[in-house]
Amino acid sequence: MRFSITIDTDDEDTALRLLGALNDVGLMPAAQAAVEAVDVRILPDTRQVFVHDALVETTRLEFELLLHLCEHTDRVHRRRDLLATVWGVNDDYSGARTVDVHVRRIRQKLGDASDVIQTVRGVGYLVASSSRVRVERSPNVVRLADRRAG
Repeated sequence: MRFSITIDTDDEDTALRLLGALNDVGLMPAAQAAVEAVDVRILPDTRQVFVHDALVETTRLEFELLLHLCEHTDRVHRRRDLLATVWGVNDDYSGARTVDVHVRRIRQKLGDASDVIQTVRGVGYLVASSSRVRVERSPNVVRLADRRAG
């Protein structure tokens, strides 16, 4: 049986004491007790983006674009492919510069972590896999796609 606990506090000391107590009684393996710090955390199940543990407000399309780039790291994404995947636009008339505008807005919101999205000149955008970005999905959330498959 698996379950998850959300610790909603600004006091890091309290959170660490609680994690330690859970570990002491055997409710959490020691390997999971240590949480590594990352610059950008994306929580797709709650549609939240955190930069250095501060919540960043994004629009629907900004969130979808950032999530897509971070879920498919180490790959250059062409503007046209991003338009098709994120926006659902598959024609030759839509402006690929729309992607550039959204990436610029995302970078502004990410602040000093904006360099996680790299520009590949003349091609598109890349997020290199690193310890700076993490997409965290809850193991207890049943998605519609999971239900159809099995």
